[in-house]
Amino acid sequence: MKNQKSKIKDQNDKLKIKKFGIAILVVAVLMSSTNYALALTNQQKLQQAQQQQAAAQAAANQKAAEAAQMKQQIAVVDNQINETQSALSTTVGQISTTQSNIDNLTTQIAAEEKNLADEKDKMNKVITSWYMDGSSGFLEAMISSSSISALIERQQYYDSIKTQINSSITKINSLKDQLSAQKTDQQKKMADLQSLQQQQTAYKTSVEYQKSVKTNLLSMTLSQQQTYLAQVAKLQSDISQISAAIYAERQKSHYNESLIYGSTSYPFGDIDEPDPWSFLTRECTSYAAWYWNVKLGKRWTNTQPGRGSARYWPEIARTLGYSVSSTPRVGAIVSWYGPLYSGDQWGHVAIVEAVNGDGTIDVSEYNWTKYSYDYRKNVNPGNYGSYSYIY
Repeated sequence: MKNQKSKIKDQNDKLKIKKFGIAILVVAVLMSSTNYALALTNQQKLQQAQQQQAAAQAAANQKAAEAAQMKQQIAVVDNQINETQSALSTTVGQISTTQSNIDNLTTQIAAEEKNLADEKDKMNKVITSWYMDGSSGFLEAMISSSSISALIERQQYYDSIKTQINSSITKINSLKDQLSAQKTDQQKKMADLQSLQQQQTAYKTSVEYQKSVKTNLLSMTLSQQQTYLAQVAKLQSDISQISAAIYAERQKSHYNESLIYGSTSYPFGDIDEPDPWSFLTRECTSYAAWYWNVKLGKRWTNTQPGRGSARYWPEIARTLGYSVSSTPRVGAIVSWYGPLYSGDQWGHVAIVEAVNGDGTIDVSEYNWTKYSYDYRKNVNPGNYGSYSYIY
């Protein structure tokens, strides 16, 4: 019985050990999967951040274009306001001049009315003097006159004075009528000018309101532009951090690879500047193009502007008359067209430096580690997606 219990106990212990071993294996697999998922997540985050940055930059550019258009519209409105204000100032000046003319004419008319009253007063005095000539009046003066001729002379004298006064009265009335007509014209002009002033003032108020609205829109647009630019800057920071994490992950040992840093005579120091073969410096494509053109003397150039990324190199190879094969060869370009990872849009190229007996290859490359040269040994190209060799 004891032996039976001992056997059962041993079997249970072995089962527990086996289960523990399986649990450890599961944890290890999960941890490995988590690391792989993290790498994928970083790549997905990078792609998402780049897409968001491009969208934010496009939105910022759109807001900048809208702001520029609004500034032009505000400039037009400003010009309308200035022109209206100038016309309004002219109208106000004309109103002032017209009012002055009306005031002057009113003064002149008043003076002429006084002159007319004076002349009428003179006429009354002449008539009164004629009929009241002498101490007894006109009839007695006529009876007592020494002669008819003297009476006639006196009559002529009074008639002459009356004629002069009547002539003066006629001239005064004519002048007064002219002045009154001018005053009427000036008053009509004044009414027209005042109506014009009201119209110009209303128009100026309208365009000033338009300017206020457009200025507020401009302020909002510029604020939105700054918000988008801030997003661009933040996303660029996020991209740099994610990119750094990806490059850091690449520098760790993968599979059975070993990453060796060394030196190369690749000459370009600036980042992402056009090279002689229409690729961007310190990218994988520029290094591979330099290697073939300079070290191997084989022509390689970007025959598809806008499609020079590594993923399109098999297409470029065919346009240049090179072979695309699945068999490695020293000096060949290995092109991963992918994707290397989830969300990859560019692929990767490297130079085959050695073909190993186990089917792996050694490669030299640029920008597997950030904008830098490295040499990777024992690379199984199938670990990074679809690939081909160009030679």
